[in-house]
Amino acid sequence: MSCFSRRRFLSYSGLASVGLISLTWAKETRHEDPKRKFKKGVGLVTKPSSSWFFNLESLRVDWHYSWGLKKPKDYPPNISFVPMVWGPGGLEEAVKYINEHKEEDDVDCLLGFNEPDEQGQSNIPVERALELWPTLMEAKVRLGSPACVHPDNEWMKKFMHEVDRRQLRVDFVTIHDYGGPSPEALIQKCRKIHEMYSRPVWITEFAVGDWQAKDVKEHRHSPQRVLEFMQAVLPELDMLDCVERYAWFPASKDNSHLGTSALFEDDGTLTPLGRYYADYESQIPV
Repeated sequence: MSCFSRRRFLSYSGLASVGLISLTWAKETRHEDPKRKFKKGVGLVTKPSSSWFFNLESLRVDWHYSWGLKKPKDYPPNISFVPMVWGPGGLEEAVKYINEHKEEDDVDCLLGFNEPDEQGQSNIPVERALELWPTLMEAKVRLGSPACVHPDNEWMKKFMHEVDRRQLRVDFVTIHDYGGPSPEALIQKCRKIHEMYSRPVWITEFAVGDWQAKDVKEHRHSPQRVLEFMQAVLPELDMLDCVERYAWFPASKDNSHLGTSALFEDDGTLTPLGRYYADYESQIPV
């Protein structure tokens, strides 16, 4: 079954054309029902010394994760926090913490290991990840897959094959994407992963990358080109049935490979790309 609902697209397009659905509708819906979730999110580290609270509020996202387990104190209202078990350590304690705090923290999902197929990240062999997975299944929330560097590589294929064979639980598949500024390529990737693993997709990191650039000045994709990509792809992602959530990766402006995708200036104010992301309002709740 295709993850794109043409019928729903036509339905919403028709309503929009006669003025019955608008950005105002989306904003009012958020106020009327704070439990109603939309897709737009962000991954943002919440170090005590950082300006994470200001940055998170300024982006006006619906959900957020920090690559960590615990929801920070004095968290912004009306933003859903999604915990992550980044690596293989302390899983029993992590699951116990989630089950004890999920009501007060309003947590209903858990993200699995971060880039286990990458030596510089959680770096977990497939068999070890499979041994650990039943512990994560004890969390009484929806459980996302490990987020691989390449979700269609041998690591992920083997992991998901064994998940199905052993009847383990993975409720949704998480992916990362740092390709070029092609909305079509990202949409096709989401469809492919959905069809490969027969599960909903979360894009937990994405931005426009140039992996040949040695300096931001050499980046092939200008900030304007990245903005055009974002303007084109966000509505597409909202109307893809198989994509449950997405989160832009807010790289720093001096990142050689991702600097033109930065959401924040050096002083913490929003870049033009960041302002667009903050102002963008999904019209389709999930």
